[in-house]
Amino acid sequence: MSTRMPPLRLNKLLDLFHTGQFGQLERAARDLSRRHPAEAVVWQMLGVSYLARQRAHDALPHLAHAARLAPDDASIRDNLGLVYARLGEVAAAERQFEQATRLAPEVVPAWVNRSQNALQGGDAEQAEAYARQALALAPRSAEALLNLGNALAEQSRWDEAEGSYRKAALCAPPDWIEATLNLGNLFDRQSRFADAVACLDGLARTPAADWRIFNALGRACSMLGDTRAARDHYARAIQLNPQAHAAHSGYLYHLMHDADASAEEVFAAHQRFGAQFASASRNRPLRHGNDRDPERPLRIGFVSGDLRRHAVAYFMEPMFEALRQRGLSLVAYSNLAREDEVSARLRGLVDGWQAVAGADDARLAAMIRADRIDILVDLSGHTADNRLPLFAHRAAPVQVTWLGYSGTTGMDCIDYRFVFRLTAPPGRLDDQFTERLVYLPYAMSFKTEQNAPDVAPLPALERGHLTFGSLNRPSKINARSVALWARVLRALPTARLLIGAVSEAGIGERLLAGFDAEGIDRARISLHPRLPTREYLELHNRIDVLLDTFPYAGGTTSNHALWMGVPTLTLAGRTLPQRLGAGIMGKVGLSDWVAENEDEFVAIAQHKAADLEGLASLRQSLRQRLETSPTLSTAKVADSIALAFRLMWRNWCAGQPPQAIELPA
Repeated sequence: MSTRMPPLRLNKLLDLFHTGQFGQLERAARDLSRRHPAEAVVWQMLGVSYLARQRAHDALPHLAHAARLAPDDASIRDNLGLVYARLGEVAAAERQFEQATRLAPEVVPAWVNRSQNALQGGDAEQAEAYARQALALAPRSAEALLNLGNALAEQSRWDEAEGSYRKAALCAPPDWIEATLNLGNLFDRQSRFADAVACLDGLARTPAADWRIFNALGRACSMLGDTRAARDHYARAIQLNPQAHAAHSGYLYHLMHDADASAEEVFAAHQRFGAQFASASRNRPLRHGNDRDPERPLRIGFVSGDLRRHAVAYFMEPMFEALRQRGLSLVAYSNLAREDEVSARLRGLVDGWQAVAGADDARLAAMIRADRIDILVDLSGHTADNRLPLFAHRAAPVQVTWLGYSGTTGMDCIDYRFVFRLTAPPGRLDDQFTERLVYLPYAMSFKTEQNAPDVAPLPALERGHLTFGSLNRPSKINARSVALWARVLRALPTARLLIGAVSEAGIGERLLAGFDAEGIDRARISLHPRLPTREYLELHNRIDVLLDTFPYAGGTTSNHALWMGVPTLTLAGRTLPQRLGAGIMGKVGLSDWVAENEDEFVAIAQHKAADLEGLASLRQSLRQRLETSPTLSTAKVADSIALAFRLMWRNWCAGQPPQAIELPA
């Protein structure tokens, strides 16, 4: 740091910084900047006062000015690098960190920051190298060990990452949670959910409890199937940090999985989220410079944290291509920390691709406005890595939510929501959404696996008994689902049940204990781990019929099952998640597989089990039904979506409020 300031004045600034009095630091530095405008350290401390309060935009001009006054000051370069990193400008940050480490190669924090920035930019190997450089200078640097663990985790070097996190925790002060928190998240990424809970639960009992701990505990408990505990942890995270929108979204997502939560309770909770996070839009003038020509070509923006190997990508990959063919210009705003080969494919299907994981909402909104987006589409809802608070900035004239989440956002600044009318018949679910519903006559097509195995003969013909199955994530399998499936097994005493995606023993034991309580012999239940895609699809060749979960039905899994010749018996309820199965089965003409109550669910299972020849014939026809069904035509779906966008746009150009849209077949 520059030391040309008189020592007493400099020490005063430093004291204010180290004691966290950033408002006073700003005032003192601003006053000194008027009296000593050529002193770089004054501008540096003014910038740092903003940076410490998460105001990187405000910090930037002051630190940039300090760098012009003292271009060879390594600490200013380091601070400026941090600003660019906070703004998501990885390349600009790297230029500053490179200068900082060149000017002062012995300074550990600059190497640590450079490592973190490389990781933010997706270069885990370079991040590892910079972290090791820091450790060569300071072998017990907890921050460097943390970054090394993060870099190793990104390379799937799990054991090494775990060791680095554990060493970081030993080297850190007792109240420093970062290493243990990241260790818990590492266990989560490895599907070691019981280990994650044990690790994080200990951390939650310390005085240094942080909302992020409870947020991570919520996810881990969810994956173990303890939905109620997950909700409690998310509620605690919200209590500790009411502005943590990720915790609110986690709470809402898991509320949707609660069989005891009414549709009214679920909707009211989403409305509370909207009242908090969309309120800014009510005080923001809705002026947009977009050309109000109702018939001109449109620019559509898509915001998502799932443009990777994920269910959303299965649906959007063919849709991006089809929408561009219909004259729409597409820009993707990817909120991913890590992209993969699917991301690379999707990038090639759109006109523009912006990596926005590091950008704050204000900066991202400005980026979207600069891109002249006419209609902005959220593809995440309340799922992980969403950017819902962004939509309160009204970055585009028309805002839409679609696909990633089976409920309302609760945000009245989002105008429309696409639904499939077999899942949500017009007028039936409108009072559960803050958005205006747009009813699609066709279901979303999805990209099937090119190397999927052939459909096998009906297993029951060879084995002499029916095998039911569930390949949904086990966190969807609650006590109500277990009780309903147990009724089916009691009604069909020779039937078996295969459950997939059981990633660890604790999950399996929870499920088996549930069937024990229902009087079902464990010998009738087989558990299988999460499998690679090819093996997962092959597992369908051992299943005759899937049993759907309730209240959150399967989506992608039920589509995969149809492709593999396996129908899904589903229970339709009052909410959109409860009706996903009804839409999926209805689109291939199998509404007779949709039960309206639990007694009917059991009766349908018995009826289908009595007709093995009919099941065998249906099995061999399902893939062709999917391929030829008009409701699954990518072209027809794209036509409907493009028409909907045009109608939304015309409505906005005419100055009319959003209204429900029923699209013709």
